[in-house]
Amino acid sequence: MTGGTILAYLGVVALITITPGPDTALVLRNAMRHGWSAGVRTGVGSAVGLLIWGLAASLGIAMILAASALAFSVLKLAGAAYLGYLGVRMLWQAWRHRTNAETLPADGQRPAVSAGKLFRQGLTTNLLNPKAGAFFTAVIPQFVSAHGLAAAPLVIGLALIAAAANLSGQCVFAVAAHRTARLVGRRAFERILDSVVGVVLLALGGKLAFSDRA
Repeated sequence: MTGGTILAYLGVVALITITPGPDTALVLRNAMRHGWSAGVRTGVGSAVGLLIWGLAASLGIAMILAASALAFSVLKLAGAAYLGYLGVRMLWQAWRHRTNAETLPADGQRPAVSAGKLFRQGLTTNLLNPKAGAFFTAVIPQFVSAHGLAAAPLVIGLALIAAAANLSGQCVFAVAAHRTARLVGRRAFERILDSVVGVVLLALGGKLAFSDRA
């Protein structure tokens, strides 16, 4: 890869990193409710998901997914169902606590949540998003001149760059969300947050369910 090609790839990765998606919505919600570290753990799961997609691309699995309409549809519907589940769950939490006006603790955080659960949320959301696979089957090949097994190390290297950029962006979002929650510091804000993120996830799930392979 030439220096110009690397810069072009970094530009594409940066654009994708700052574009909101299901991963970002979860990071913001978890950081606001449970602290910046919770958002970071969710972001780590998302970044690991990208690495797995990169490995799948290097092995040709992502290419098979891109070529198979059935495989793409199954993964797409599974991802949409998972986002819908998360959205409904958050709306239920917002409705359940609608009459509770207690304030948050002084540090603005809710009781700790399992790091594994946060990680799995980010990982599952990423792995069930066929658009993440499309990145490695449609975008990355434009920056790889080698073919077959010779391209695998380069694809994995590009996946590492994408994952690192993704995690860096999610860390920034997590810290910003946590500070915003500390400034607001009201339980009512949590209900509004759950409602907004729930609707966003439902909308993203619906968009994913009816999206094509472009």
